[in-house]
Amino acid sequence: MTRIQKLTPETTGKIAAGEVVERPFNVVKELIENSLDASATRIVLEIEGGGKRSIRIDDDGTGIAAEDLTRAVENYSTSKITSIDDIYRIRSLGFRGEALASINAVSRMTIRSMEEGAEVGREIHWVGGEIRSDGPFVRTVGTEILAEDLFFNLPARKKFLSSDASETRRIVAAVQGFALAWPQTAFVVRSNGREVLSFPAGTLEERVEMVLGPSVFPHLKQFSMTDGNIKVSGYASMPSMTKGTRASQFMFVNGRAVKDRLLGHAVRQAYQSIIPGDRFPIAVLMLDVPPDMLDVNVHPTKAEVRFENDRDIHRLVSSSIRGILEEKTVSFQDKVESVYKSIFPRDHGSSEVDGVSTPDSYTEPEAGRSDWLFQESPQPLFEKDSEKVRGQVSTGLYWQLHDSYIMIQIRGGMVIIDQHAAHERILYDQARRNVDGEKPAVQSLLFPATLELSPEEFDNFEKVVETLPGLGFEAEPFGMRTIIVRGIPAGVRNWDDGRLLRTILSDLGRGLPATDSILRSFACHSAVRAGEPLTLEEMESLTDQLFATEFPFTCPHGRPTMLRVEMRELEKRFQRTPKTEG
Repeated sequence: MTRIQKLTPETTGKIAAGEVVERPFNVVKELIENSLDASATRIVLEIEGGGKRSIRIDDDGTGIAAEDLTRAVENYSTSKITSIDDIYRIRSLGFRGEALASINAVSRMTIRSMEEGAEVGREIHWVGGEIRSDGPFVRTVGTEILAEDLFFNLPARKKFLSSDASETRRIVAAVQGFALAWPQTAFVVRSNGREVLSFPAGTLEERVEMVLGPSVFPHLKQFSMTDGNIKVSGYASMPSMTKGTRASQFMFVNGRAVKDRLLGHAVRQAYQSIIPGDRFPIAVLMLDVPPDMLDVNVHPTKAEVRFENDRDIHRLVSSSIRGILEEKTVSFQDKVESVYKSIFPRDHGSSEVDGVSTPDSYTEPEAGRSDWLFQESPQPLFEKDSEKVRGQVSTGLYWQLHDSYIMIQIRGGMVIIDQHAAHERILYDQARRNVDGEKPAVQSLLFPATLELSPEEFDNFEKVVETLPGLGFEAEPFGMRTIIVRGIPAGVRNWDDGRLLRTILSDLGRGLPATDSILRSFACHSAVRAGEPLTLEEMESLTDQLFATEFPFTCPHGRPTMLRVEMRELEKRFQRTPKTEG
């Protein structure tokens, strides 16, 4: 058996570094936290190769005393706490004293710093934790830290890093988070020499508009609520503005960016019954909690926290956001109850069931049985020959149910078509053919539209810029994170001053290839909506086009486009036999 032995300091240093520094994003996060703790009012970040080649941060903070510079990179060296009790009173972002030591262990690191009142500062260069040069250095008050060749001495870790573009996106997202939490601090980010972010110091309102974009900001509403010594505030989107992922939800506890299931669930609950289950609101949430009611020492990267009174915080967050939504929004459930009570008033033979007014004649269905109207049809699809299906339709017998479903009489029964899913299939197949070579019809805009995109949206735009013309979009870059759109697909219904294209770009990156992802998103957001009335001619045209597609029975997401109900099923439900009455 192998004997137990003590690991060398070099080995333990690299192991500890792996807990704090998993990728370039972690280096940026730790260094920015140090800058903010040093009262920096301006932070400049420069990265090369997604941070893998180099990460440079320069701030105008208080600086590090020359005699403390070597001690600053030793493990568990910090100016922020002196005992374990201080952790439960901590207000600073950092406190472990591990960040610089961890970065130093896995990179070639240089620190140049000068504190206020000093005539000269100090510059030290390390390679893998060993000092290679040390000398005086003069600069303005503040600190510059350069970390190069990340994981040069851990090739196994280095090969698992993502592409430069992917690592850059993580870093940009992290800086956006800091920018929201610290609007009084200016941030500049440059990637490979190109400026990708620039946020001057300002108010929270100005910073939210800059980070999320001027086209999003009008759809946000400010919220604020206090319960004792706990305060929650921020901005949340109206139900008309949602995203396909949680990427636009930013949550901060005492200025610290966190990923917390409790807060995420509270935001989700605030929108319950108001937005679809697969859509996510935009939210910037600031929670201020007394330090002694919070445990930030839960995770090595300080990305998770634990609350002493989690139920109270959940209620406060959910109630504060729900309050701004209810000012202009009546939920679907409220509407149903309102109509129900108007038909069955309490003073006309009604009773209370689970808080909802119901008629006395109401009886619960028998166990194991449900109303057949709410069951999936036993025959959700036609025969696989769409030509045979089309031939069954009785001309002129079309109805629209609740402006969402097209009902068609056919021989032996009827068909119910989901108009949105059907139109999705039509648009997807047409877009696929266009991308594969067919020339799409383009509608030129009388006044070209300029759209300012978020960093994520602009990055996605660059990925699919060659695919967009195949869909009918004529768009090109027009400055930093801005594009100009000169043409859109002919006949598109939901352009909405560019929101369509922005929504498509924000939906990319869900594990699908870029081309297929943009085709699905384009079809979904361009299709006729549920609740949109159609003329008889439009219903007939949509049905004909659907049956002309290669796969008319499902939408691009795999949901059925139609259900079939046969006459014999109706006769069975009404307890009739064919061709009998009475």
